[in-house]
Amino acid sequence: MRLDELLKAMFRSFFVITTGVVASMYLYCALLNPGAVFTVKDIGRILLMAVVGDLPLFLFWSRRELSKRRYFIRRIVHMAVLALILLYFASLWDWISLDKAGEVAVFLLCVLAVYVIVLFAAVLRDKKLSDRLNRKLKERYHTR
Repeated sequence: MRLDELLKAMFRSFFVITTGVVASMYLYCALLNPGAVFTVKDIGRILLMAVVGDLPLFLFWSRRELSKRRYFIRRIVHMAVLALILLYFASLWDWISLDKAGEVAVFLLCVLAVYVIVLFAAVLRDKKLSDRLNRKLKERYHTR
């Protein structure tokens, strides 16, 4: 993926990630800490978590087109790196306790859910773009 394409994808995914982080934090707190109160600092941390969640997308930057195998490997590495980074910040900010397996498991499930939502949004956007391009090509070459 070219750098300009990657930066555009990161910009678009930031908003999906932010929404996903807020929704997953709501679910997480509803399940494990219903009395949680969020401050302005926490809102900033949510935004920072979305930015940090975007940064590992640089793993997909390549000067050449990635093969399916290389893309799949980078997807797995990306997911692992992302989970570790987010676990680090969540632990640093006392959102989770790493010695409580239940909290870590629920947090990682929330991360996975947001990951799937962001991936689905990107695939849906790409499909719409390809459908539009195909329609334009058909109009151009089948109307003669």
